[in-house]
Amino acid sequence: MPGLLAALTELVLPRHCVGCGQGGALLCGACVPRRPTSGPHVGVPVLAAASYDGAVRTALIAYKERGRRDLVRPLAELLSHCLATAGAQLLVPVPSAADASRRRGGDHVLRLARASARRTGARVATPLRLSRSVQDSAGLGALERAANLHRAMRAAPPPHATSAVIIDDIVTTGATLREAVRALDAAGWSVRCCAVVAATPSPLARPPGPVYRGPDLTE
Repeated sequence: MPGLLAALTELVLPRHCVGCGQGGALLCGACVPRRPTSGPHVGVPVLAAASYDGAVRTALIAYKERGRRDLVRPLAELLSHCLATAGAQLLVPVPSAADASRRRGGDHVLRLARASARRTGARVATPLRLSRSVQDSAGLGALERAANLHRAMRAAPPPHATSAVIIDDIVTTGATLREAVRALDAAGWSVRCCAVVAATPSPLARPPGPVYRGPDLTE
C-alpha cells in the first residue's frame, strides 16, 4: 500500500525537476538562476528573479496554464530573493481578468504573492482592480499591449503610508506593471518597485521605442 500511495503521489505531483528531469526537486539547484536581473523601465525599478527561458519558463507555463499549483512554492522562493533585495513589507499583486482566473482555477499572481509573503514575512494587499475588459497580452506587440492596458486599472486608497512592491509573474514590455504603477500612484500609494519571477529576453522588453499615450481626452 505505501508503494502504491507513493506511485499515485508521484503521478499526481511528480517530484522531478521541470527543467532537467532529475528527481528530488521541482526546480533543482542546477536549473535555478543564481542572480536576479532587471526588467524594462516602468517608472520604478523592476527586479526579476530570472530570465524568462529554460527551466523557469517551463515552470511558469506549467504553473500558469497547466494547473501545476505545486510549482508555486519553488517559484515563490525565486521571487522571495527579489523581495529581500527590495526590503518589501507590503506586496500588491497585479489583478487577473475574471475569465483568466476562472480558466486557471484562481488568481495565479495573488497565489504567488501570498506564497512569497509567507516566506518573507511581508503582507499582501489587493487594492488593484481591472476597470474594464482587456485582451490576453500573448501575441500582442509593444504598442498593442500599451493600448490594451491604457487606464485599465484602478486602485483603492492606501490604508497607511507603507510603500508597496507590485508583484507579477512575467514582465515583457512592462505595460501591465506601468499601468499598475499609474493606478496606485493616482490613488495615493507609494510604490517602491516591482518584483517578478522572470523578465523576457525578447527585444520587446528593451526600452524605449514608441510610447502609446492614449486618445486625446481634452474636452
